[in-house]
Amino acid sequence: MDKSLLNIAGLVAFVLGILCCLTIVGAIVGVPMIIGGNKLREMSNLSDEDLVKNKETLLVWTIVLLFICTISGILALVFYVQLENPNLFSGGSKSNSSKYNELEQINKLYKDKVLSKEEYEKEKDRILNGK
Repeated sequence: MDKSLLNIAGLVAFVLGILCCLTIVGAIVGVPMIIGGNKLREMSNLSDEDLVKNKETLLVWTIVLLFICTISGILALVFYVQLENPNLFSGGSKSNSSKYNELEQINKLYKDKVLSKEEYEKEKDRILNGK
């Protein structure tokens, strides 16, 4: 999963938070922006599995940033929506990497003798041809 959008959202919030902290009044929103930006950047370094486990934290910081740093909030929201619905922006068709992953999985099942040759061929045809 490409996490560059999440990393950019975190970086924008972090930089804008630092700029806001140049004044005492700006620090009221600057400090949460720095913390939120740092959290998003940390989350962009997580593995895909850990990111899915922490998606509630991602959603909370996305909502916070929507209110105090709209640009970062929108970027994080787009990433969150992609995380929840991976095929939403791909036109409904599977990406090559997801097809490859599915092929690897059924190949492993076939080698482990969980699938018969006929079942394997049927699943392979379904994945490759979208049947």
